Amino acid sequence: MHYFPGMDKGPVLLVLVAGTLFGLCVPFSKVLIGDIEPVMMAGLLYAGATVFTGTLFVLRRRTSLRPKPSKLARSDVLNLMGSTLFGAIIAPILLMVGLKWTAGSDASLLLNLEGVMTAVIAVAFFHDKGGYRLWLALAAMTIASTVLSYTPGGGFGGSGAILIVLSMLCWGIDNNLMQKISHLDPVKLSTIRSGIAATFSLTLAFILYGGQDLVVAMVFAMIIGAISYGFSNVLFFFGLRHLGASRTGTLFSVGPYAAAMAAIPLLGESVTAKLVIAGLLMAAGTLLLIKERPADD
Repeated sequence: MHYFPGMDKGPVLLVLVAGTLFGLCVPFSKVLIGDIEPVMMAGLLYAGATVFTGTLFVLRRRTSLRPKPSKLARSDVLNLMGSTLFGAIIAPILLMVGLKWTAGSDASLLLNLEGVMTAVIAVAFFHDKGGYRLWLALAAMTIASTVLSYTPGGGFGGSGAILIVLSMLCWGIDNNLMQKISHLDPVKLSTIRSGIAATFSLTLAFILYGGQDLVVAMVFAMIIGAISYGFSNVLFFFGLRHLGASRTGTLFSVGPYAAAMAAIPLLGESVTAKLVIAGLLMAAGTLLLIKERPADD
């Protein structure tokens, strides 16, 4: 059995770490959602990411690691704007609002959809190649998402799962746009994205809710954002540069399993039958994606 034959282990490891850090954002954010409004939470996460990547950018300029200056072409700017809109503004807000109405463990597993969304969009719109395993994975994860979104007596989608699914769609678009600019400096791009997203979301939050006197919780949210969005995003950019959008998105899907396991003890949630069934289906879908090769048809 060969998983992504010919790929360097370094970028693979970076993406696995990035996915795990991103996935852990869900249970830790869930702890704060009761105190901090979702839009404010999304803004604080990216504010933390901005502080992290901005600091890294400044410190790196004083070392030999500073990359050569490069100008953004018009196409780069458009891709960056689209990536920021879908991946740094819309997706996080949808995720945080959906998380408010969804169990942390369920929401964590739904993050698996980002990988399959990325791969499907790459095949459908960005001329990537995908075989039958991709579509089997999509079917397995769709069924799993349906199981997770069902609430007894409430039907489907009432728990906020549909918003999380939509956020994964937005991140799938984002990942493909990011791949187009992955040749540029990841630290600089991450800082620009995060800064714009934080400014927009925090401004919107202050308009909607006013100020919130929760200094400790807000600092904690920024720390989560620095690690789960800032550091993770830089690692993800490196993966995109070497592996492409569909493969990077696939490997990134490993993170939600770590998040789901962390959510159970952290949030005091129980292991339910639907969580187990959905987890098995998600695992099957992820395995199919990992074994997917461009030559498959």
